[in-house]
Amino acid sequence: MNNLAPIIVFCYNRPWHVEQTLEALSRNELSDQSSLYIYCDGPKADASAEQRQKIADVRRVVRKRQWCKEVCIVEAEQNKGLANSIIDGVSDVINKHGKVFVLEDDLVSSPYMLKYANTALDLYEDYAGVFSISVNRPPLSKMQIPEDYPYDVFASLRSFSTGWGTWKDCWNKIDWSMGDFDQCKEDQHIIRALNRKGEDFASMMQMQEDGLIDSWAVRFCFAHFKHHAVAVLPCRSYVTNIGFDGTGTHSGTVLNEYENDLSQSVANPRMLDIIYEDDRIINAFYSSYYPKSRPIWQRVINFLARKLGKEAPFVIKKKVYA
Repeated sequence: MNNLAPIIVFCYNRPWHVEQTLEALSRNELSDQSSLYIYCDGPKADASAEQRQKIADVRRVVRKRQWCKEVCIVEAEQNKGLANSIIDGVSDVINKHGKVFVLEDDLVSSPYMLKYANTALDLYEDYAGVFSISVNRPPLSKMQIPEDYPYDVFASLRSFSTGWGTWKDCWNKIDWSMGDFDQCKEDQHIIRALNRKGEDFASMMQMQEDGLIDSWAVRFCFAHFKHHAVAVLPCRSYVTNIGFDGTGTHSGTVLNEYENDLSQSVANPRMLDIIYEDDRIINAFYSSYYPKSRPIWQRVINFLARKLGKEAPFVIKKKVYA
C-alpha cells in the first residue's frame, strides 16, 4: 500500500456523536499509521449559551486523546457551515497530500474501513473514469446487490458523501459555482442523463442554484457527471450512521434505516479491476432514489416482511436500463 491518505473529520456541536466516531476510527487497522485532521466549526452569531457549550464540548472531546498517529485540530472562530467547511478543509489538506479520506461526525466505522478506503484510493488513483470512492452505499432495505455479482465493490453513477475519498486532480476540477448548469438544464436529454443518478438529482441541482440548499455533495456529484466519471462504492457498508436522531443540522429523524451491520463488512474485498456499469446494480440504485411514495399499506407489509427476514414484496422498479 502506498502512502496512507490523511483522514479528515468534520464536526460542529454533537459531542457524543463525534466521540463515537473517533473511538471507532481509533480501533481501525492503520489508524496508528494515519494522519488525522479534525475541523471544528464555530458558533453562529446568534448562538445560544447552550449551543456554545455544545461546541465547546466537541472541542474538549476531540482533544481527549491521540486518536491516530498524528492529529491536527483546526477550530473556526465563526460558523462556516458544512459546505464551506468541507470545501475549504478538503482543499487545504488535499493540496498538501494529493488525496484525502473524509468522515463527518456521525459515522461509526468497521475496523476494516481505513484498509478498504486506502486500498481503493491506491487502486483507482490512475483510473480516469473514477472520480471518488466511498465506504458507504444506500441502505440494504432500498437496494440489493445480485447474489451472483462477483465483486465487493461496484461502479455508481452517483457519489456517496458519507465516508468518501478522492484525489487532488479530481477535486481541483470541480466548478463550485456550477457555471455549466444553466446550459444543461435547457436540454431535456442532459436532464434525463443527470437523473440516471436518481430522479431527485436535477431538482437538487436547481435548488442549489436557487440558493434553497447549500450542498457541497450535489456539486461534487455534478463534477462526476461533467467528467464522465463514476464513484466506486462497497457492496457492504463500512460505516453505520448514528446521526439521524434529530440532532444534526442537515439530517432529520430516520432511526434504523441508515444503520448497517458492520460485522458484514469485508476485510479483503474483491475489487473491480475493469470499471463497468452493471445494469442490475444501476437499476437498483436508481430505484432507491425514485421519490414516488408507496401506499402506507404496502410500506407496512414491506416492514413486516423484513422483520421476518423475507424480501420486501413492494419495491418500485423504475429502471435506467431496460
